[in-house]
Amino acid sequence: MTISTPGALAVELHPHSPTDWIATYYPMVATPAGRWADVTRTLHQHLMTTTAHLLEPARWLEAASPDPAHPCYAGHRGWAAQLAVGYAAALAVYDAEPSEPLSLLEAQQLRAGTVVVPAGQLSEWVLDDLEEEASDITG
Repeated sequence: MTISTPGALAVELHPHSPTDWIATYYPMVATPAGRWADVTRTLHQHLMTTTAHLLEPARWLEAASPDPAHPCYAGHRGWAAQLAVGYAAALAVYDAEPSEPLSLLEAQQLRAGTVVVPAGQLSEWVLDDLEEEASDITG
């Protein structure tokens, strides 16, 4: 698993309350199956306020700049400044992580403990887990 486009982060947007959403930033990784969000490594979470009552399913975008005018925020102009601030914070965390090569044992442990979920399948993955938990409780 290798890091995808340098500086590119996956951002999950989901409702937190009727007026607030949470933006969660994850690194993007390149795998043989394509580019995915590594949801096992949360880099940063950012509370975002909106004036509209928005309770929609989770949304994903790929952030690539701390500049709110960057095209990566085109679909979220109302939140562009907040997303850009969150991106800068997440990238600082990512850049501060140690970059020395892992030992063979550390690399094997990392691979064994890493779950990479395609961004479009995250909702299904979470819902499947919740359904299993509910059936365990009621069953």
